[in-house]
Amino acid sequence: MIKNLNDVTVRRNWHFYRNYLTLPLLIVLCLLLFAFEGYAGQKVQGERIVIFPFENFSEDKDALTYVMPLIKEKIQKKGLSVVDEEEMNIFLLKERVRSTAYISKEISRKLSDELKVDFVLLGSINTFLKMENPHIGLCARLVRCSDNSIIWADHEAATGEDFVTILGIGKIETIDELAKEVVNKLFNSFDINAPHKEIESTYRIAVMPFYNKTRVRGIGMAITYMFITELLKSEKFVPLEFGDVWQLIVNLRIREKGELSFKNMKSISNLSMVDGIIVGAIDTYREGLSDTAPPEVSISARLLDARENKIRWSDFYTYKGDDDIIILDWGRIRSVENVAYKAVSRLVKEMGRAEW
Repeated sequence: MIKNLNDVTVRRNWHFYRNYLTLPLLIVLCLLLFAFEGYAGQKVQGERIVIFPFENFSEDKDALTYVMPLIKEKIQKKGLSVVDEEEMNIFLLKERVRSTAYISKEISRKLSDELKVDFVLLGSINTFLKMENPHIGLCARLVRCSDNSIIWADHEAATGEDFVTILGIGKIETIDELAKEVVNKLFNSFDINAPHKEIESTYRIAVMPFYNKTRVRGIGMAITYMFITELLKSEKFVPLEFGDVWQLIVNLRIREKGELSFKNMKSISNLSMVDGIIVGAIDTYREGLSDTAPPEVSISARLLDARENKIRWSDFYTYKGDDDIIILDWGRIRSVENVAYKAVSRLVKEMGRAEW
C-alpha cells in the first residue's frame, strides 16, 4: 500500500540517476585509466638501453647465440629503445672495453654522453647444457648510466624436468624451449625504477670476487653476481656495481681472492665510500648425479666493516637439492645453480641481522 506518492517518485528518480548517470562516469574513469597507462608507456619509450653480451661461463660456445636474441626481444617488448649492436661494438672497440660483464663509472658516463644511453644491461650465462634433461642458468642486472648504480637484478635457472607436472608430463626436452622459459621468468621482475630503500638505514657494500676452490669454471664470479643480486633485493644493503669493484682491485693491485688486508679495506672504503666488504669462497659445487646423490653447494662468506677494520658477520652454509623435499619429489631442486642461489639467499638473509 502506497502511503505517499512523493516517496514513490523519489525512489524512481533515484533508480534513474543510479542506472543512467553511473555509466558515463564509469566511461570517463576508464578513459582516464587508459590515458594514464598510455602516459606511463610513453615515459618508458623514451628510455634508451644498451645490452652488453653476457659473460659465458658455460662450456657451450653457442650459448650466446641462443640467449642474447631472446633477451633483446624481451627488452624491446618492455618498451625500451635498444642501441644497435654495430654502434655498441664500435664504442666498445674505441674505449678498449675488455669485459662486457661489468661496467665502471667512467664507461657509464661515456655511454650516456656519446650514445645518449640511459641504462646498460649486464649479465652472465652460468649454465647451458644441451642434454636429455637440458639445464640453463642466468644472472642479469640493470645499471643506470647517470650514477652507475644497480637498479634491478635477478637470477633464474631451470632444468627440463622442472616443468614436469603431477601426471608426469610437461618435461621440456629442447634447449630452445627451455631458453625461452628461463628468459621469460628472469625478466618478469624487470623494472627501470630502483627499489625504494631508506638510505639512512642501509649500508653500501662491495662484493669481492669469491674464491673458487672447485674445478667448475667461472663459478666464483657466478656466485659473486648472485650475492650482488640478493643484496639489491635486501632492504638493508646497497651493492656497488662490480665494475667499480674491479676498478678498485686493479688500482690497489689486490691479487688474493677471498682475503683482504686491513690496509686494502681502508683504501676501498676511502675510494668508494662503502660501509662493508663481502669476501668468501665456494668449497663445494657438485652436480646431482641421481636422486640418491643430489646437487650440493657449500659457501663461506664474511662481512667486513670497511670503516672500523673488523668482521661484522661470518658464516658457512651447505645446501643439498633434497633438503626441502616435502613429500615424494615435491621440493626437490634438480639444478645445482638453484641450490647455489638458495644458499646465497640464506647467507644474505642471515647477514642482514648483523649489528653495526
